[in-house]
Amino acid sequence: MTLNIGVYLGSSTGSKPADINIVNEFSDWFSEQNYNLIFGGTETGLMMHLVKRIKNSRITSVFTKGLYIKSKNQKYFTELIITNDSDSRDLMFAKKSDILVAFPGGIGTCTEVLNIINKNLLNEMNKKIFLINDTNFWNPLSNLLDHLVSNKFANKSLINKNLKICNLKEFKNELLKTNA
Repeated sequence: MTLNIGVYLGSSTGSKPADINIVNEFSDWFSEQNYNLIFGGTETGLMMHLVKRIKNSRITSVFTKGLYIKSKNQKYFTELIITNDSDSRDLMFAKKSDILVAFPGGIGTCTEVLNIINKNLLNEMNKKIFLINDTNFWNPLSNLLDHLVSNKFANKSLINKNLKICNLKEFKNELLKTNA
């Protein structure tokens, strides 16, 4: 079975060149695998670094109608799905993905990550999400989740059931081990 991997990441490059480097490393590795990419955004920023380097993979791009109208010149996808709004886009994105991966990003990326965590906690879905943390971008979220647990607003074992904050090497090793 070919895995469909949904990737969340920023539409800007951020302030750390290391974020670009880790996305490029992921893209090169991804191209060597027999995986399909589910991609939810524009071809700018880290998103552009992701899709322009991926070779030999099916790329499904899930856009909202409004976002697509603003950026019709997209070219790095095999399949295009256009939804009416961001809620239906997020649902379609998750539905098409077997697992999810998040790199650094802005409000959109953080919202998507938190929505997946919440839907897993509510048993509305059962999707593993990996937050790639080579540049320590996800440390503040990890600290917030620990804070929620220590104040008894969240259950650590339920959160950790489908969430893994790790570096890219750990992600690749776990994925290869569980899908060999």
